[in-house]
Amino acid sequence: MSRRTARKNAFLALYQSDVIERPVAEILGRWRECRGEIDTYAERLAHGVEGEKEALDTVLGEVAVGWPVHRMSAIDRTILRLALYEMLHVEDVPAEVATGEAMELAKGFSGDEAPQFVGGVLRGAREAGLGGAEEGSGEGPDQRARYG
Repeated sequence: MSRRTARKNAFLALYQSDVIERPVAEILGRWRECRGEIDTYAERLAHGVEGEKEALDTVLGEVAVGWPVHRMSAIDRTILRLALYEMLHVEDVPAEVATGEAMELAKGFSGDEAPQFVGGVLRGAREAGLGGAEEGSGEGPDQRARYG
């Protein structure tokens, strides 16, 4: 399974978990009952986002100026958490890739303006030095650890 498909599956599980306020493990258990096994990377992302949700929301609240996390649509909030998690905690996913993949999810699952919103928030996170070392930013892994 491609990472793109794994991200989509993680997004679907996280979105359902957010909307019905149930743990990701329960959602993934039902997934297995109905659809069979879920990709290891999708499961890693879903559990990772759930475990880091408070820290991710804190960062999102800082970089999404004028948009408190609780006011974002559940779809956009889930996409942003997933992308930010990859930016901060998955070393082999460049921030640009996480941003692009998040914008693709937004195109497929959210409103017309969502890709620009998601891209803007994630670019703001990158400009703030999150998501690993950006060329010329002077930021590196120590910056990443602040939010982990």
